[in-house]
Amino acid sequence: MASVWLVLVLWIYINAWIKVTQAFCAAKVHTPASEVLAGSPVSLSCSIEDDCLLTRDTDFRVVWKINMDFAPSNLSYQENTRTYGLRVPSLTHTADIVCLMCVAEENCQIVDGVTVKVGYLPPVPRNLSCVLNVTQSSILLCQWDPGEKTPSLPTKYTLHALSYNSEKAQYEIPPGKNFYLIPRESYSEYFKLEVYVTAVNVLGNATSAPLELIPMETAKFNAPEIKRIEADKPGCLQYSWSLSQSQAWVQSTLSVELRLTTLNNQLNKELVSTFREQQGYKIKTCGLLHGTNYSSTMRVKYCQWSEWSEWSDPKTATTLRRAPAGSLDTWLKVNDQLAHLYWKPSKHFRANGWDLSYTVESKESKTALCVTQESHCSFNLNKWIKKVYLRATNAMGSSNQTQVRVYRKTGLDSVSNVSVRPQSQTSVLVAWESPESSGVTGYTLEWRSLSETLTLSFILMDKNSSSTLLTGLRPYKPYEISVFPKYADGVGRPFTVMAYSSERAPSEAPKLEVEEIHHSQVKLRWDEVPLEQRNGIIQGYTIYFWGDSNDTQVINTEKTNVVVGNLQPLTKYHALVSVLTMAGSLNGSVENLTTGRIDGFDMVLFVIPACIGLSLLIIIVVFTCLGKHERVKMCLWPIIPDPANSSIKRWTTTDSLQGMPPFKEDKDPVLVFLSRFSLLDLTEKEPFKGDYVKESQWSHDVDRRDGSHSSFQAHSYDSEQDRDSVPYATVVFGGSYQSHSTALPPYVRSESTQPLLGADEPGSPPPYENVPLGKRVSKAKHFIAFPQDPTGSEENEELWEEFPMLRSLEIRDPDHN
Repeated sequence: MASVWLVLVLWIYINAWIKVTQAFCAAKVHTPASEVLAGSPVSLSCSIEDDCLLTRDTDFRVVWKINMDFAPSNLSYQENTRTYGLRVPSLTHTADIVCLMCVAEENCQIVDGVTVKVGYLPPVPRNLSCVLNVTQSSILLCQWDPGEKTPSLPTKYTLHALSYNSEKAQYEIPPGKNFYLIPRESYSEYFKLEVYVTAVNVLGNATSAPLELIPMETAKFNAPEIKRIEADKPGCLQYSWSLSQSQAWVQSTLSVELRLTTLNNQLNKELVSTFREQQGYKIKTCGLLHGTNYSSTMRVKYCQWSEWSEWSDPKTATTLRRAPAGSLDTWLKVNDQLAHLYWKPSKHFRANGWDLSYTVESKESKTALCVTQESHCSFNLNKWIKKVYLRATNAMGSSNQTQVRVYRKTGLDSVSNVSVRPQSQTSVLVAWESPESSGVTGYTLEWRSLSETLTLSFILMDKNSSSTLLTGLRPYKPYEISVFPKYADGVGRPFTVMAYSSERAPSEAPKLEVEEIHHSQVKLRWDEVPLEQRNGIIQGYTIYFWGDSNDTQVINTEKTNVVVGNLQPLTKYHALVSVLTMAGSLNGSVENLTTGRIDGFDMVLFVIPACIGLSLLIIIVVFTCLGKHERVKMCLWPIIPDPANSSIKRWTTTDSLQGMPPFKEDKDPVLVFLSRFSLLDLTEKEPFKGDYVKESQWSHDVDRRDGSHSSFQAHSYDSEQDRDSVPYATVVFGGSYQSHSTALPPYVRSESTQPLLGADEPGSPPPYENVPLGKRVSKAKHFIAFPQDPTGSEENEELWEEFPMLRSLEIRDPDHN
């Protein structure tokens, strides 16, 4: 079985080898150039050999692929029977181009291929420059920028030098180099030379722009050396110098720049000099200050467009001395008998030496007021001195005297609206408005540092000035600036401001201190930031106060203390203060504190005012009750009359008026009946109606007279209080109580909503019930007519007993008992 499988596999491999052998076809792709310039056209040809098995008895076609993509059919063509061509009009990138033979639509076989590289011309060399190195033997160094290199296409560079005598030299540049040293025999230092560079690769060449130069003009010398400085004449210095030892062979006219500075580093004079000398170069400069120390340094170059050498090492020399010349600028400030005099060199002053001293004298007293080497002094003035004189002195003599007038009248009008605006880190512009007075002769502006012990500085200006620029200030340092107007007979009041040339955030933040702490508020304080740490004008402080609930209070203030209220007792809080300038702010450290408990003193402060207020309220109420006793009593305990315990015969004016409001107008006293009752007498012509009684109660008088009885009246009150009272009961009489000839009047009950008697009143009788006691009494609910017998009888007495309430209303004439 195994042998059968082995034979089968061997047959398959042999069959596949035969097919591959039959399919093999020899062909060759040819191109004129394997490297072409980018964008150039490319032509290729594919030649098929005669023994190609694919071409026997089969139809085939030839196609091309460029970078695995089929080339358009219009680019390929057939040159002859066995040769097929391809023309690419423009090739921009390196490409792999292959030739394929296709028997069917999808049965294509690669027969050969080639790689065509695309390259570029070498870049043009740029920035060609040459410098002559002036050493023991001159060397001309030329260098250039080769541009972007093409690694696949090597480039060769060649330097060409054409001298003044038309001799041309070419120098092959080693690979990877972009500079070359032209040997001395190819040029002359003082004659013109033309130089250029060419770059060449397989695709072409590029040439740089030609450079024409005189080699010596490109030379950069080493720093010269100052040999000696002599002060041969007043105000003059003479220098002896030379080139460095390696360049001493140069014998040419050179440009020299000499720089002199005084010892305070103020530039005084610059000098450029050209000269011709073979040995011992010398240069001389004059017009310098007498007796002044100068630091000198120099540098050289060949011509004006050559490059300067480095500066030489400095050397110091002093000019010859003379007596000081010129006047001084002065500023005198008088305070009572004490004078302060400041001075500085004017534009025309010359010290002409060193170790200057200054003397202030008075011709009136013919004495020296002070002698000093400083630029200021103080001295006493008596009232006779009108002028003082200042002179400067050195070892060679003294200057002329500068006259200083003494102004004793001060406090005149000052300037206004002085403003200071920073111009740089070290300068400010000060501006002001002139005073209203027209007699101003000039201004003096003075300034001094508040953080350093420096002397006062000042500037003198004419009367037309309204601004000036102060320079030389230190940043972040405070300065006090004052402007004084000057008059013909005195000096005006100063206008002083504090200013900074530049500001920043403070360097130090204030530290919070708890001055007082209570249960509901805390008082915090802090010290001002030291002046030297402020770095600007303090604009204010911001206090942040918060508790654990993050309810933050933000307080802005310009003071150095603050009170924070609305706090909770026994609560922890945090506080922080931030100091602010125009240029920034700085936060201090966080201060932790805890409020206190409510103590006895706080309780007393709360309880005492409360007790006093309550006591005042009680006193006011008591006095009000005493003063309005009757009214209060009527409001709290109104008098309600009890008809059962009352008797008309015992009623009096005083009793009936008790508890009633007074009349609005004075009237004659009349018999007044109880306000809770009304007695109404109707005439015979008036009909008896309930509505009438209701409408007429308290508004009509009943006047019924007979020979043996007094008159009764139902009186109506005029006061508003009486209008509001409600009748307790109304008794209506149709006629005289002794005349009963008319019809029986109905009994009208009270329409008041108030009870007649209290249920629990011990003095009141039981409720009235209209219950007959005998057959002679009718069940009708109205009063019957009484007998006309005035003497009465037992029957009448029985009737009164049946109506106890009416019995209480019995009216008896005292004459008839």
